[in-house]
Amino acid sequence: MARSGDASHTPRTAVVSIENTHNSSGGRVWPLAQIEELSAACRELGLRLHLDGARLMNAAVASGESAATIAGHADTASVCFSKGLGCPLGAIIAGSSERMLRARTYKHQMGGAMRQAGIVAAACVYALDHHVERLAEDHARARRLGEALHEAGVTVDLDQVETNFVQVDVRPLGLETPEALERLRGEGVALTGTVTPGLLRAVTHLDVTDEHIVRAAEAIPRALGVPARV
Repeated sequence: MARSGDASHTPRTAVVSIENTHNSSGGRVWPLAQIEELSAACRELGLRLHLDGARLMNAAVASGESAATIAGHADTASVCFSKGLGCPLGAIIAGSSERMLRARTYKHQMGGAMRQAGIVAAACVYALDHHVERLAEDHARARRLGEALHEAGVTVDLDQVETNFVQVDVRPLGLETPEALERLRGEGVALTGTVTPGLLRAVTHLDVTDEHIVRAAEAIPRALGVPARV
């Protein structure tokens, strides 16, 4: 609901922000039609639309739409280079010349300036040239892991495995996140928790190989104590 605000404690809604791919839903891709509808609604209400493109390139590769097409419906968009694209650090924000001039000013005011950043930018340029199309390999490995875990009896919603995330639900096993993560570490597998208690996340990236997927598919059910299927 967009709020008009008042003179006391209710702020006025000014910006709508979406994340693509969406983290909490398991790395799922926003359908382009929904983004178009949301963008039109924002225009009608006089709101700005920001695209948090933490995994924008994953969304582009998985959907077959270009990153420009997806981001073109937003007023501003950010892209993170330190996730699937494999850079040690780095992110950018894109928008109109006027907005980017203001963004640059705010960045400096908040202490975000960085000198001699060319080496960081070089890594980002390399990633754009070499690491975008290969994201499909991460997606394929995540799918193989999800299917293998599902087959082994681990609770995985395969409909949510659209990109490089696999969400593992340990609640049916009577486990909580801390215990489950500790068991997995004991088997040499590093998963992370999510905002949902009892729901873990595995993420594939350029450092994860086919061999790692095979080993994880064997170790995760063993670590979680999933009964073997006969």
